[in-house]
Amino acid sequence: MQSSTPYDDVHRTMANDCPQLLIPVVNEAFQESYTGEEKVVLGNAIHFLEQQDAEEDKRITDSYFTIHGKDKVGKYHIESQCEDDNSMLIRMFEYDTQIALENAEVTRAGLVVELPKAAVIYLRSTKNTPDILQTTIKTPSGDV
Repeated sequence: MQSSTPYDDVHRTMANDCPQLLIPVVNEAFQESYTGEEKVVLGNAIHFLEQQDAEEDKRITDSYFTIHGKDKVGKYHIESQCEDDNSMLIRMFEYDTQIALENAEVTRAGLVVELPKAAVIYLRSTKNTPDILQTTIKTPSGDV
């Protein structure tokens, strides 16, 4: 099970108590153009990841939410992180795929999963802090 930090607690408190404050963050991080009049709906922050040994690992995201605009609904996942560490990419992938699976749709054609737009807010920056985190998924039909 992961541990919580004061930064995580502050981020979650802000998201829960003042979800409208997430809109300017989304506009900046994803070049969106929400006006601030949209409805922000918080998603489930607690996820259980099944491990190979049949154990479940509890993970808590800092913020997963949807913004319901006039013309679209956007899904977002934002984490606050003190500084870059080697586990951030793995954790973001785990969170985002779990969010996608929890919201998956089974159709006649198969399973449809949609990953949320995701970002990490680094609270401390160094020369090694990445500007972009990227995950490449290799499939039999090509890279995604």
